[in-house]
Amino acid sequence: MNLVVKTFLAACCVLSLSVSAELIHQDGGWRVKPGTSSGIIPDSRTDEVLKTIDRAENLSIMREDRAALAIWNKLIEKEAGTDVGAIALLGRARLYTQSGQFDDAEADLDVIFKTHSNFAGFGQAVQLAFDLAGQYDRGERRYLGGWFPWFKDPLHALSIYDKILKVAPVGVIAEESLIHAARLAEREDRKEIYSEMLERIVSDYATSKHAPEALERLAKLRGADSMGPDFDQATTLESADHWRTLADQFPGNPRAQQSPEQIKLLRDRAARARLNLGKFYWFKRNNPEAAKLMANACRNLAPESEAAKEAEGLLAEIQANPTPPKSVADRLLGVYPRPRTTADPKPTVVGEELDVLGFGKGAPKSTTEPERR
Repeated sequence: MNLVVKTFLAACCVLSLSVSAELIHQDGGWRVKPGTSSGIIPDSRTDEVLKTIDRAENLSIMREDRAALAIWNKLIEKEAGTDVGAIALLGRARLYTQSGQFDDAEADLDVIFKTHSNFAGFGQAVQLAFDLAGQYDRGERRYLGGWFPWFKDPLHALSIYDKILKVAPVGVIAEESLIHAARLAEREDRKEIYSEMLERIVSDYATSKHAPEALERLAKLRGADSMGPDFDQATTLESADHWRTLADQFPGNPRAQQSPEQIKLLRDRAARARLNLGKFYWFKRNNPEAAKLMANACRNLAPESEAAKEAEGLLAEIQANPTPPKSVADRLLGVYPRPRTTADPKPTVVGEELDVLGFGKGAPKSTTEPERR
């Protein structure tokens, strides 16, 4: 046997000896996963440790909190860094959650998230964190030391939801965390967080059951951002796009039933913004070319809208007479100067000593020529 083969076999032996016992939750209790060794829990202690875990969990169910807490504390101290320690941390976090010690429960969950990412019960820890966030979200009080009532803090749920999204970004709990965070942010008037959560659902969880709700909420949010046709219409068009996405991707969803009406209203608003610009150029700035450009943009954006019909009337008026009617201000102060078109001749230079750009026509001076006084 050559040296390479000997080295390989020796490494395999070392790795097989270093495999620790993996504990799994099965049939209502914790068991050693078949095929794993007991490198962390000696065989002589395995049954004892498992029975201790079951006893602590049963005490927790019977609400013998002090007795259960004593067992969990002992296991956490003795089995730190192992799956047994992670189980004990999870059990103690549940106990703290039941007794209203939310801060202590979150601290234990943080230890699991940071140091036990391969723990078989990691999903249970994530679920417990979600439940804990829900308790904050519902306005439940936390109790310092398990007995002293403290202030409600529903917004703290947002930080727990965010933590869940970092440690478990894939899965149903992540989707639930996003939509619950969005609802909470709206309720607490945290607009930026509300928008961010909705955007993440739409972009990262497009097939989620909460996607229709997120699209509807986002469409309404963007529509509310627009202050009318006299202002920028970027959010108006974005809102219309969200309504259209909702109608196209989820046609059977009840939330999509109002999409056609909303799209019509929003596109009319955006088209009317261009129409208002066209009227401004026509009546206020004596600029028929810019007015026609805006009127045509209005028709192209929403051909079936009321704004488009008004734009056609404006175009017909300009076509019939390219000179806009004079207002009272025009009669008193004079008509606003019409912008020069490309067909107009170039302006003549005022003064022979200046060129077309307004600079002197004097011959350029050599850089080496001494200045004369």
